[in-house]
Amino acid sequence: MATKEYIAKYRQLKQIYERELNKQIADITWYRVVATLKQHFSFEVQAVDAQKIVEGFAGLKRRYGSFTGRGEGFTERWQAFRHFYELDAHYSGRQFLEILADYLKINLDDVPRSTRYYWFEKAGLSLKAENTYHCKDLALVAFVAAKWAINRRTQPMKSATIEVLTLAL
Repeated sequence: MATKEYIAKYRQLKQIYERELNKQIADITWYRVVATLKQHFSFEVQAVDAQKIVEGFAGLKRRYGSFTGRGEGFTERWQAFRHFYELDAHYSGRQFLEILADYLKINLDDVPRSTRYYWFEKAGLSLKAENTYHCKDLALVAFVAAKWAINRRTQPMKSATIEVLTLAL
């Protein structure tokens, strides 16, 4: 059974989340948000840093949109985010893309130029090869790019065997 203090803090955190998103949410939605926070952030409602975690998560949700913590590939995308968020470094746009490609195990030449700009745009940044960015800002770019990399990896390979080519004729 929840204590009065727990319930009060739970409601307060919901109000903070709604304020950060600038919209009201249903109780079931808040319940799911808390479950996601507990799963990925070791979140506890009565913890000292609970408000900071809720504000940060709401900020990501506001910036990125469908930042639910569920869905295919979320764990891998979250790992990419955390990897870059926890670094204390600055990179030029070009350096970051090379490091990101290495991290995601993709060939940067296979990534269309417009896709690279899209990654930065979704993170609220503009891509300039010579601009210097802090890794905390680039973490969301890594999150977006990881989705592209996951989708790219899961595409079925086309077979070029004689049997398949014969069947196509």
